[in-house]
Amino acid sequence: MLEGNLAEFPFPSLVGALMSAGRTGRLHIRPPFLEGQVYLRAGQVVHAQVQAGDKALEGEEALDLLVGLKRAPFAFEPETLPPHTTLMGGLAVPARLAEAQAAWKSLALPADWGYVLRLPAGGGEVELSAEALKVLAQVEGKRIAEVLVAPGVLRLARILHTLLQMGALEAVPLVAVPPASLLVLPIYGPGSGVAYVDEALYAEWARTIRHGFRLRLHPLGAVMEVRPRPNIPGRLGLLEEDLKRLRLRRGDKVEVVPEV
Repeated sequence: MLEGNLAEFPFPSLVGALMSAGRTGRLHIRPPFLEGQVYLRAGQVVHAQVQAGDKALEGEEALDLLVGLKRAPFAFEPETLPPHTTLMGGLAVPARLAEAQAAWKSLALPADWGYVLRLPAGGGEVELSAEALKVLAQVEGKRIAEVLVAPGVLRLARILHTLLQMGALEAVPLVAVPPASLLVLPIYGPGSGVAYVDEALYAEWARTIRHGFRLRLHPLGAVMEVRPRPNIPGRLGLLEEDLKRLRLRRGDKVEVVPEV
């Protein structure tokens, strides 16, 4: 079985290589929150499908979407036959792949399609077309993968690109980090609005989230900038002004959780 990742072998090149080799079988692509399958018969692409939850695409639009994946594990299973045919094969498939590849190169969507789309906090006014407004009203709280599995993939991707570039939307990882219970440690010096945690805990969060984050303090509800500090395991360092504002003292226990 041929296996690899689209990060090293882009989808159009991979399909082209299988076609040139005259292969028959199923190319299975498994990025998070999405599943794609491309079937070949004697080097001809005869069926493509993509599914995310209960949404699905087939044929040329499924190929359009798969071209946009920057990384995803794949496996080719020889001699697996398609459930039905949605593509005619021939030179139309390489032409479609080249066209889609050119379109995706002009777009700047996050490589991780598991990111969730949301309206930015405190965003300013922007002028949008009726079509962009319609998309904006439908995508909040959804993963990029879920949004893109819809008719008109490339047009939808262009609209998302525009909304993200204008700041009308932002894409953030869905954070699933358990809260940490820390003891308050006074930090002496000027300033406010910054919380300090041990370097090891900060590094663990950063590896998991892979995005900028702040810190929410429970049950206080305060959200603060967070920075690493050496040698304070199990402690939450707070500046004097913040201690007064939050009515906290040394040794108080606070539950904290990173928030994108």
